[in-house]
Amino acid sequence: MDFIEKYINAGSTSISNILLHHYHQIGMSTSELMVYLELRSYIDRGQGDPAVKQIAEHLGTSEDQVYDLINQMVKDKLMVQKMKKSDDGKESLVYDFSPLIHKLTRLVENGEDVKQQKQTQNERQKLFTMLETEFGRMLNPIEMSLVNDWIDQDHYDIEVIKLALRETVLNGKYNFKYMDRILSNWDHQNLKTPQAVQAALRQFDEQHHYSSGQSKSTPQPSGHQIPIFKLDSLKDQKHKGN
Repeated sequence: MDFIEKYINAGSTSISNILLHHYHQIGMSTSELMVYLELRSYIDRGQGDPAVKQIAEHLGTSEDQVYDLINQMVKDKLMVQKMKKSDDGKESLVYDFSPLIHKLTRLVENGEDVKQQKQTQNERQKLFTMLETEFGRMLNPIEMSLVNDWIDQDHYDIEVIKLALRETVLNGKYNFKYMDRILSNWDHQNLKTPQAVQAALRQFDEQHHYSSGQSKSTPQPSGHQIPIFKLDSLKDQKHKGN
């Protein structure tokens, strides 16, 4: 058998890039990673309890060192050792790396949460900057608290809040209460995404344009009415809903 055949027949051991790039973050040393790879190379070939002596030879270290590393991995909850009974009733030691996978899972999920939090914080800061630019002044603490409540308690989409700001500016109100009523009105009509709000605004504009060209005797088009964004109109609609 030539070298190429031996190379192919020896098989290969794969490692997830998540583990390769983050093993230090879950408390795993490089030496422990090498022991893990050695153990996996045997486990993947159906040998649940490989000879530590052979692993030590491959790594160029002592058996005691390999045992110490295995015990440390168990202590750090990167793996567990347990007995497994075969079909013929014989028991053998097996290595279970489920704890390592669980640690990686938590690491990735927490990382995604942190990333999302940073993104949300950046979007929030951009919103504050946009509000201050459009209003031409710094926001006071009460106004900042109101905006935070829109995001954290009312769960308004930040892009929807920007659309409410646009409507406020177009109507020349520059009033946070006016913005709040717009957002409440949209939420009451289940317009919770920027796409839904924009579609509703387009529909209102089309109906308003059509209605303005009709005589008083001409029947007006029916359908879902989008609120006219005037403060008095919003107040009237709010009173009607109470």
